[in-house]
Amino acid sequence: MKIKAASLAVSLGILSLFACKGSVSPEAKLLELTPKFQKVMCNKSIECTKDELAKIPAAYRNLIPPFMQSEENCISFFKGKFDEAQKKRETEKKEVTEEMVNAFETCISAMEKSSCDVYKGTKGKLNIPGCENMEKYSN
Repeated sequence: MKIKAASLAVSLGILSLFACKGSVSPEAKLLELTPKFQKVMCNKSIECTKDELAKIPAAYRNLIPPFMQSEENCISFFKGKFDEAQKKRETEKKEVTEEMVNAFETCISAMEKSSCDVYKGTKGKLNIPGCENMEKYSN
């Protein structure tokens, strides 16, 4: 009888762990995805623009935004932007939805697969196919 009770307790413990893991909030999922987004965005941005930035004469290099000068600066910049967005959501009492998380995941995947052509020749706004839905969540 003790063995049955022990195995039942272990089974219930394992099931509850899986149930808890499956019920991660959208906010927590977004926070998990944030570093990956920052890394991918910065890698692509810097990798795809380094040739163009190298053509800028030394006298004008100080005009390059700091976040474009190194991956560390870029990640720090985007971390600050994400922290601001999180505070704004808290202030406005807006909750992260599954739809937002899905859009975020789709965009990360699209950026990973995108070629540098997307990043070249853009004036102002960057249009990455697969990231169109991100704009409505960035405001």
